[in-house]
Amino acid sequence: MSKPYRFAVIGTGFFAQNHLHAWAEIPDVELVAVCDTDPQRLEAAARDFGGRPYTDAAELFAQEDLDFVDIATTPPTHPMMVHLAAEHGVAAICQKPLAWDLEDARAMVEAMAAKDLPFMVHENFRFQHPMRRVKEVLDSGAIGRPFFGRFSFRSFHDCYSAQPWLLDSERMIIVDVAVHLFDLARFFMGEPESLYAEALKVNPRIVGEDVATVIMRMPGATAIADASYETFADHSTYPQAFVTLEGTRGVITLGPDYHLQVVSHPVDVGDSAARMSGATVIDEDLQIPEHSWASRPWNGIQDSVVTLQRHWVECLRTGRTPETSGADTLRTMELTLGAYESLETGLPYRVGSIA
Repeated sequence: MSKPYRFAVIGTGFFAQNHLHAWAEIPDVELVAVCDTDPQRLEAAARDFGGRPYTDAAELFAQEDLDFVDIATTPPTHPMMVHLAAEHGVAAICQKPLAWDLEDARAMVEAMAAKDLPFMVHENFRFQHPMRRVKEVLDSGAIGRPFFGRFSFRSFHDCYSAQPWLLDSERMIIVDVAVHLFDLARFFMGEPESLYAEALKVNPRIVGEDVATVIMRMPGATAIADASYETFADHSTYPQAFVTLEGTRGVITLGPDYHLQVVSHPVDVGDSAARMSGATVIDEDLQIPEHSWASRPWNGIQDSVVTLQRHWVECLRTGRTPETSGADTLRTMELTLGAYESLETGLPYRVGSIA
């Protein structure tokens, strides 16, 4: 490539710091602008990472010649930012959740597609090093056809200090965390046909839900996504996600501190005693790749941001469609919004029911 991709980051708050650090170690990109409505955050980002500072996104698009934009603002602003990108012919990555309703999300995807612009959603859980390893094992056929999955994120963590908007959000842990678990379920097991959700508000300080359990049905399989910000433990595993995949030939378990266990039989067998007698057990303590700017306990997610953003640059270079493209993420969005519909009705939600 003769010249680097010129890009801007819109939003320089809590999680955007990971975006900025990750871009700084990726070759073939050049940060030319940063944008935020908070002057102090904006000044710090421009000082630490470079780029011309803007307090108005419309002005940024009008003034800068960009190859892509990385949108790391709060969810209510996502539609406006993506439509600005489409109007100016700029490819875009947008943080999750894509929008608060499916109509807005579809309009965003359609606006980018109408200009034939690459569009990706920053859905980073599937890009975590342990999740890529789980996918590798699953695709090898080690456990046969998966028929049950559990995707779990449970901790007692003050998520509100860094993200105070979550305190007043009527939608909280499903849209903040379970959305990632829905994407993992799709990544590992395919497309759900229906789901049923239950949720609670345990912390009296908040407006929305902070504990949720969602049961999903796929063709020939079921899966559970469960998330909690109110689960006490003597050992904090925040912000790790846990995975269990049960198949016709074995089980994959990704547990605390990135411990992976694979129990596998060479063939599908019906007799449980025969199955165990011929099974192999593999244990791996997975190591997160190191980055000079990363810190525990965030290092697993911070590394995934690097992997995701490298994937985006590779897609720009080759013309490939990103794994979590805007169009693909509409399916994850429908599961997320469908979970809220299930909560409201008390009934299962059938995928495809939201007009």
